[in-house]
This record gives sequence, structure tokens and C-alpha cells, in this order.
Amino acid sequence: MQKVLKFNFGVLQRPKLHIFDKGGKHTPSGIRATIHGGTSFSGIYMGGILGNIGSELIFPHNHQYNYEDHVRELKTTSGPGQNWLLHDMNYDNKEMIEWTMKNSNVVVNLLGPRKHLKNRKDFEWINITVPKRIAEACAKNSGVIRFIHFSACGANPHAESLDLQTKYIGEQEVLNAFPNATIFRPSVMVGDNDDFAYHWQVQKRYFHNFNIVPDNCQAKRQPIFVQDVAQAMLNALKMPETIGQTYELGGPHVYTLLECYEMFHNIVQRPPKLAHIDKQLLLKIAQYIPNWKYFNIDYILKHGDDMVVQVGSKTIDDLCVRPLSLTQALQNIFWDIQARYGGSSELYER
Repeated sequence: MQKVLKFNFGVLQRPKLHIFDKGGKHTPSGIRATIHGGTSFSGIYMGGILGNIGSELIFPHNHQYNYEDHVRELKTTSGPGQNWLLHDMNYDNKEMIEWTMKNSNVVVNLLGPRKHLKNRKDFEWINITVPKRIAEACAKNSGVIRFIHFSACGANPHAESLDLQTKYIGEQEVLNAFPNATIFRPSVMVGDNDDFAYHWQVQKRYFHNFNIVPDNCQAKRQPIFVQDVAQAMLNALKMPETIGQTYELGGPHVYTLLECYEMFHNIVQRPPKLAHIDKQLLLKIAQYIPNWKYFNIDYILKHGDDMVVQVGSKTIDDLCVRPLSLTQALQNIFWDIQARYGGSSELYER
């Protein structure tokens, strides 16, 4: 296991970021941001909130074509001529990383592991090596004033999940390379095509209306609406006191996973159907089949861990955001499910 080093992080002397957010998409905000991981679920929200105030956006990605769905939707985040899609991104090339932020004053890292990852080496590469390289490029570029690095709530060097272990180490490497970085640790984020509510929906579709669970679903979650996270990011850029700080972002309420499942089913007016299967058996199955986004080793390992904001940590309240509750957030994303399946047994059965 990789050794975790703790450092005394100082703050680099950099100019203050001046933001004008009173105009629209065609009024320059003063932000020129490079967003790594823009093709992720949250990328369009983070890009959208910056683009709506007239920021110039750069999205490096390694998808082959710019007309793929996860790529082309990024063109809607800002006005014409205000964003650039850089394909064939290679994070093994340090010079290319530096080039993507050559004229930027803000850098955002949303990169995370793909669901097919199984071994520690792959997790270390995307959660430690790549963020460290981005942070080093930020430190080398005197024009980069702010760096927002997204980790995860529950990041811990002793966590069972390789993702949470390596994310914690990645935070330390980022702060060591660029002490001015602001670390965000969001809990499970809820939004269109997310990895929580949408995950539940797709599992039911493929497993004959059942959700596969390895335990009694008593682990705690503090879901947060992804647009609240995006607003927190924009507020952090406006607040110099957030430089070098770590924030744990969660919604206003804590639920067990069972309560979340019941809430999802209440909205579509169907009873929960949970298929309880032994955790060790599921892990053995997952080892011998291709990792799938909706059933994978990391999903099984994280299922029993609490992912809530720790007492005493800086929270979304410190970023002047009042987050929506889970029930309010679900109304924004479940309307299409209710419209399509609310009155039919196509997806659900009594």
C-alpha cells in the first residue's frame, strides 16, 4: 500500500481572481477555465455555471470524436466561440497538460476512475498520478490563480474501496504540488444521468425490477444536488479565503440507503424489490466478469461505507449555498421516469 505523506502546506502568493457575473454568456466574466473530466456526469454542470456568466472554457478529453454525446453537449455550456474541445488528450504527456492551461487562470479537475477498473495500479494512475501532474502544471504556470480539485466524501487511506483510498492520497499530492488548491469532497451527487438515482433505475431495468444489494442497506448517505455543487464551486472562486481549504459537500439530510431506495419507489408509486446476495459471493462474481457501470467491484465495496460530511469539517454552508433536500432534487430528475413509466408496468411490477 502506498505510504501517505502529510505536509505543512503554505499558500503561494498569486494575484486575486476578479470575476464579473452580472452579465450573460456574451459578457466576459474574467474567467478562462480548463476543466479536466468535462465528459463526466458533473462536467456539464460545472462548465454550465461558468459558461452562463461568460467564461471561456477549455475541455481536454480523450474521446475519439467531438460528436460523441458526452462531448458535444459541452458546446452548450457557453456562447459560440467561447469554448474549445481538445480531443486526443494524453495525461502521460506532461507538456500537453501544461499546454491545455497555457492561458487559463482557473483549472478544475473532475477526473475519476472508469467503472471497469479493478486493480490498484489503475486507481493510483487516475486518482494520484494524473491529479499530481495537473497540480504541478498549475504551480509551473504563474497565470493559474485557482485550482479546484474534486475528491470524494469518505476519502480515507484505510477505506476498503480502492477509489476512496487513492483519492485521499491524491489530495495530499495535489496540495503538496500546489498549496493554493481548493479540495472538494462531495457526497453522492444527484442529477440527470448520475451514479446514484439513475444507477438505481438502470439496475431495475436489467435485473427484472430488482436492485442487487450486498447488505442490509443501513449505510448512510448525504445526497447533494449536482447544481448545488456547481454553485459552491463558483462561490469558492469568488472567495479568496477558500484557497488551500478542504470542503465536504453534502445535502441537508442524512439517510440510510434503504430510506433512499424507499424514497425512489415512493415517487414512482411502486414497492421496493431488493435482491440480498452475500457480499463475498458478489465480489467473486465481479472478479470474473467485466466490470459494468451498474455492477462492479467498487460499487460492492462502497455499499456498506458511510459517505457523510464529517463533524468539524468545512461544509457547503461555508460556501454560502443552501442545498436542496433529496426529495426536492428528485423532482428535478424523476419527472421523465414518472412520465414514461408512472402508469405502466414496463419498468416496474407490483
